[in-house]
Amino acid sequence: MTLLHSFWLILPAVAGGAAHIAVIKLDLLPELARVPLDLGLRFRGRRVFGDNKTLRGLVVMPAATALFSLLQGAPGVADVDPLAWGLALGFGYIAGELPNSFIKRQLGVAPGEAASGALGGVFWVVDQLDGLAGALLAMRLLWIPPADVVASLVVLTLLIHPLMAALMYMLGLKRRIG
Repeated sequence: MTLLHSFWLILPAVAGGAAHIAVIKLDLLPELARVPLDLGLRFRGRRVFGDNKTLRGLVVMPAATALFSLLQGAPGVADVDPLAWGLALGFGYIAGELPNSFIKRQLGVAPGEAASGALGGVFWVVDQLDGLAGALLAMRLLWIPPADVVASLVVLTLLIHPLMAALMYMLGLKRRIG
């Protein structure tokens, strides 16, 4: 039951991510896609996040996740407002990706590229789970998930995230699946 409940909890973020993929593929809101979140700033001579983290993602992911959460009705957590839930998941997901992007830029890994050597495997795992980590932190503002739910969310994320990456690859939005 925990796996199904956990899927219900993150379903708005999964749907929000799919909507974000559609927005990218259809090149909707192109003016927001041209504004990198780091505004082109550099740290130690390297970009902070790179060109792939944009204002479009910061707007679309939370908005789409909130919309899907409202359509879903109840997040499956007592006394949690669906709008607040969706916004927390969406903003948390985006925020969770930023430290990983920062570290990769500082190590010289280009946006959308894989790290080489042993770091490649480490970053693959981190790439799968960074958004979930951010979503879990944001989720705690509204509800503290028990350990079995967190474990289920990790398992689900390790299954769903690569599937979404494969979809992005098939749509020509990514150069690689991993």
